Amino acid sequence: MTKKIAKKAASSAVKTRPAPKAAKASGGRAKELAWLTPAKIKEIRADLVQVRDDILKTVRKQQVEEGVDNGDSVDQASQSIEKELLFELSDNERTTLDMIDAAIRKLDNGTYGLCEATQRPIGRLRLEAIPYCRYSIEYQNQLENKETEAEPGPDFSTIGEFGGGGES
Repeated sequence: MTKKIAKKAASSAVKTRPAPKAAKASGGRAKELAWLTPAKIKEIRADLVQVRDDILKTVRKQQVEEGVDNGDSVDQASQSIEKELLFELSDNERTTLDMIDAAIRKLDNGTYGLCEATQRPIGRLRLEAIPYCRYSIEYQNQLENKETEAEPGPDFSTIGEFGGGGES
């Protein structure tokens, strides 16, 4: 009976041998993210909350200023253009706010610093420059290259050409 137990123990030991490879891979991640100490995470979180609050204050201030509509038609036209610009800015700000909120959630659940697409660590310099970035620089470049390939610009090659019935 002890032979059966020994065989089971030996076979289970053989089955668990591949695990160190996985541990090495996650150990590599741990090394790359070692700079994210609890104190650093707390600091990053405080910075993200501050940026989020600043953006919210700016958006609220813009909304209050948009309510004032005075002046003649030229002033109103100018204000209309400003509103369009502010709308575009607020759209960008909304996107940034979403990314900041996502980064705060990632800090809270322990996944901060990992690329959302590849699950590989994002470089320290990138995170320090853009603490709310979602992707590694490599993956972000792939996304941008796909975007430019999928959306070619307008074809201006025919501008200035005249057809058979045009000017001579």
